[in-house]
Amino acid sequence: MKAAVLHAFGEPPRYEEFPEPTAGPGEVLLRVKASALTQLARSTARGSHYARPTALPCGVGVDGAGTLPDGTRVYANGPRSPYGMMGELTVVPRDRCVPVPEYVDDVRAAALPNAALASWLALAHRTKLAPGETVLILGATGVAGKVAIRVARHLGAGRVVAAGRNEDVLKTLPGLGADATLSLDQSDDALAAALAKEDREHPIDVVVDFVWGPAAGVALRTFTGRGHVESVRRARYVSVGSMAGPVAPVPSEPFRSSGLELVGSGIGSVPVSAVIGSLPKIWELARAPDLPLSTESVPLASVAEAWDRPEPGGVRRVFVP
Repeated sequence: MKAAVLHAFGEPPRYEEFPEPTAGPGEVLLRVKASALTQLARSTARGSHYARPTALPCGVGVDGAGTLPDGTRVYANGPRSPYGMMGELTVVPRDRCVPVPEYVDDVRAAALPNAALASWLALAHRTKLAPGETVLILGATGVAGKVAIRVARHLGAGRVVAAGRNEDVLKTLPGLGADATLSLDQSDDALAAALAKEDREHPIDVVVDFVWGPAAGVALRTFTGRGHVESVRRARYVSVGSMAGPVAPVPSEPFRSSGLELVGSGIGSVPVSAVIGSLPKIWELARAPDLPLSTESVPLASVAEAWDRPEPGGVRRVFVP
């Protein structure tokens, strides 16, 4: 079969012949129809993600849409190494296959879950967002960040503050449901002042952070001194990505002087059952005609050329075998 095959971390995968998989116990053979180029797919192929492959060569791609031998259309993730989702065929655990409704096409079925689950799991499972709470999204101008605005609203957020670097995209976010926008492309002092003002006027309950890096250190300081002996307001900061860098300066004062809690959301911190169980709810988001998820379909044969090609803001590239 043909597949996108990784030979060295940090290099684009090559479109070439790869041995056909055979399903083992508890697995199913999947004929892949589409697989999205997500940040997770990129970082595992770079070797920079903790879930990176342990042996090369191997296939790439962590999730996608396809058909089972009986013709059922499904979304699936977690292909067994050395196979990836970016190939004509792959093998996946049977319990990681979720039927795709008719109103969701293959490309959208491949692109939406990763983008929506990032914030859905962070808000619904890791921080347990309560109706009416205020959510701050760091990295809101990316694909998953834009979808996170809708997810936060869907889960009952009373106020959503969207922060990002892409000024052109930032201007469009009020139309997606953001009550306020902040630029991350400013000095640390200016960003700290903007966040402090926002928190004074509308106390932040949950931060969904796609960027990490220096901006996280600034955002964390927002909570310093917010607690009182008589009353402590709980706040949750959840790291779901590290687009701005894998290391952030984490001050201790915010945790000692407020009700701030720091958690992460990703592979290993959320059970597979929660991921799979959330997908039927994610499909409901796809019913909205104005869901902020644009896709670019690219033939898998062009994977080497397209892998590192810049994407337009807010567009998810999807490879189609």
